[in-house]
Amino acid sequence: MSDIKIFMCCHKPYETVPPMCIPIQCGSALNQPVEGAAADDIGENISAKNREYCELTAHYCVWKNVTADYYGFCHYRRFFCADETVGPPYTVRGTLSEKEYGKLLLNEEQWQRLVRKYDIIVPRSEDMGLSTREHYCTSRFHYTEDLELFAEILREKSPQLIGAMDKYLSQNRQYFCNMFVMSGKYFFEYCEILFAVLQEFDKRKTVHGDFQSDRTDGYLGEIFTGIYVGYCSENGARIKELPRLDTECPVKKRLLYKLLPPESKRRFLVKRLVKRKG
Repeated sequence: MSDIKIFMCCHKPYETVPPMCIPIQCGSALNQPVEGAAADDIGENISAKNREYCELTAHYCVWKNVTADYYGFCHYRRFFCADETVGPPYTVRGTLSEKEYGKLLLNEEQWQRLVRKYDIIVPRSEDMGLSTREHYCTSRFHYTEDLELFAEILREKSPQLIGAMDKYLSQNRQYFCNMFVMSGKYFFEYCEILFAVLQEFDKRKTVHGDFQSDRTDGYLGEIFTGIYVGYCSENGARIKELPRLDTECPVKKRLLYKLLPPESKRRFLVKRLVKRKG
């Protein structure tokens, strides 16, 4: 059997731990320990940069300190969904019942079967109704200059990804949440490229001066995941997309999900109207 290590990123106590998942606290160097969670400040780490890097501090720690055949990451409220009939790309729930836990979360047998068939497993991409570049640059707490600087550095350091980057930024489908499972070969390449680019980005970036805006490294890591998946796909990697399961969702989010389903014309229309007012 393959040695699969899937880490569930968290920063506070959590309700659910999916099968095979290892809770890991992001930003352990900055906060009190979360009971039951591994720490991301062991060995070589960047845990103290969590306010800028978000869950990428856990990715870095695992890259530098953990040995496995496959590496994976999910979120303490966002998981891979076993029921491929749900969607569009994700489904929302409050607290999972025992029945939902068994039906919606992948078990060890399912994970073992999937990882033997695929090189990379990611949540389904979502059509946002506008390009990745436009979506990033018009989102709150996001800045065009940050994306442009990141793209410039990626071109300098990894020119083999230029085509995949230009394609991903110009089309409408996006991968969210910094979630994936990758074989060791791909995970190590992903980390080597991403963290080299972010290290240089940190030397040149503008500090915007508020908590949300300065999480830019984490936001750009999410963009990079999409670029890298596209690059791997173009070069023959076997890629599987699974629906995402969002849990602990308040009533308001569940209601909006029903009224304005992801990828629906209604949602696209509301987005355009909001952006015009903005």
